[in-house]
Amino acid sequence: MASWYFVVSKTREKSGPHEESFVRAKFIAGEIAPETLVWHDGLANWIPASQAFAALQSPSGTEGKVPIPDGLRGWMTFIAVMTILGALLPSVVLFGLPMLLAGLALLGARAALDRAPFIPPDLVPFFTRLRTFFCCWGWMYIIVLFLGILLLLAYAGIALWALSTGQVPPHHFFAN
Repeated sequence: MASWYFVVSKTREKSGPHEESFVRAKFIAGEIAPETLVWHDGLANWIPASQAFAALQSPSGTEGKVPIPDGLRGWMTFIAVMTILGALLPSVVLFGLPMLLAGLALLGARAALDRAPFIPPDLVPFFTRLRTFFCCWGWMYIIVLFLGILLLLAYAGIALWALSTGQVPPHHFFAN
């Protein structure tokens, strides 16, 4: 088995020797960028990781593999963005930071799926269940947004009615 090396982008130093599976996993996870130079025994020159792992990026190396289930990427992106947005206000008081980090991590995972769009068939049930999980969370976010908008509209309607009839504005009900 060949020993693999790659150039660490921050320090420009060589890292290795590593097994191919280690370097491939770092590439899939996005820790090694497509333009990062890699080398292994048998290569004459250093080549970009995207060239070394082209089979992970293009359908030509997908023998025995199947595409990731439809809808997974979209729901992952939606949940990541909603988690980040939902974390903004609570982040001011620090308990939203884990939500913010979770959303950012999910966007990173979504990017990793783009680098390895085909999976072994035995992982299809896992990714199908993962899609169902994100779909459920996505609909929860949609329902909460819808109910929040309805609540704001109802409050605005009651406030306008109270102001137009000379009644006590609704926010005074909560002050007592």
